[in-house]
Amino acid sequence: MIKTRWMAAGMALGTGLLAAVAMAPAIAGTAQAAVTGGCTAVAHIESQWGSGTSGGQVVSVTVTNVAPTAATTWKVSWPLGTGQTVASSWNAVVGVSGGVLTALNTPYNGKLAAGASTSFGLQLNGTGPAPVASCANDTTPASSAPASSSTPPAGDVTVGQADNQTTVTLEVGRTLSVSLGSSYKPLTLSGSGLAQVATSGGYPTGQTLTALFRAVSTGSATLTTQTDNPCFYTTPPCAMPVAQWTIHVTIVGASASASASGTGRTVTVGTAANRTTVSLRVGDTLVVSLPANYDPPTVKPAGVLGSANVTGGYPTEQPLVARYQAIAAGSADVTTVTDGACIHYPTPCPSPQWPWTVHVTVTN
Repeated sequence: MIKTRWMAAGMALGTGLLAAVAMAPAIAGTAQAAVTGGCTAVAHIESQWGSGTSGGQVVSVTVTNVAPTAATTWKVSWPLGTGQTVASSWNAVVGVSGGVLTALNTPYNGKLAAGASTSFGLQLNGTGPAPVASCANDTTPASSAPASSSTPPAGDVTVGQADNQTTVTLEVGRTLSVSLGSSYKPLTLSGSGLAQVATSGGYPTGQTLTALFRAVSTGSATLTTQTDNPCFYTTPPCAMPVAQWTIHVTIVGASASASASGTGRTVTVGTAANRTTVSLRVGDTLVVSLPANYDPPTVKPAGVLGSANVTGGYPTEQPLVARYQAIAAGSADVTTVTDGACIHYPTPCPSPQWPWTVHVTVTN
């Protein structure tokens, strides 16, 4: 049986992994270190079997703090090869978004003195060369952290523990993925412009906390959470410190790239469009123009149309004009109803209310 460096160090990788490693010879390979944000990450292929998507490999990564000051967190990332997926990992919190693997420190190996190192490992489905990984830690000023920028990013954004107390700029229509350790509670969202799409894991499930948010309109929002532990609820409670995590999100308007690709139309609908279907492409604008006795519309579900602005409507006595931008492929309903003062009297008047709905489909 071939022993990897992890096995020689006495680490148990699990019965299934040991069997897989024993079936084929190790093919060693080491990627060069890349200094990108206060640390280096050197990846080494400990063992490999099979080829292509039918094979697999064990990869170890050594993280070294090259900054002159101590670090308390680190983040390592690299794009996975074609068809590669993560089977298991150890000594890091690992997640994948958009084909990019991100590994965050655990609570016990984030603190690294200047020049100190730590290691983590993964078993991957699929084979490939030793990855060239980027590395960042909190010795780098927040303003230069990969997930924080003064200009809008070109795509979706992924953040983790190392991005604590940073500010992320996100375009309307883009997504924000969060990956934190299993000891963190579910995230709390405050502010405007950001809608939660999905969440899973976190305390007390024992699973990595992951959450996905979409920027639905311009504004600013804050995501917060903190660690938890069963020992906090014993008598007496333990003295384990609580780690706080906060990130600020600034949501800006979508770029003009949609217009350059041939989209960017403006489609206007009125009372005659009731119960019809409107087809849009990402980047198009939908204008709803209705009489003053209609309430401001509601849009469900969130994440397909981003609200630009809404003016008039009941009770302003001004014509209702609502503008929405198509920000993601999908479908949504824009709904409103007529309203009047007498409807809200203690004894409502018998005036009928007329609902109005347009079904919107958006394609890329």
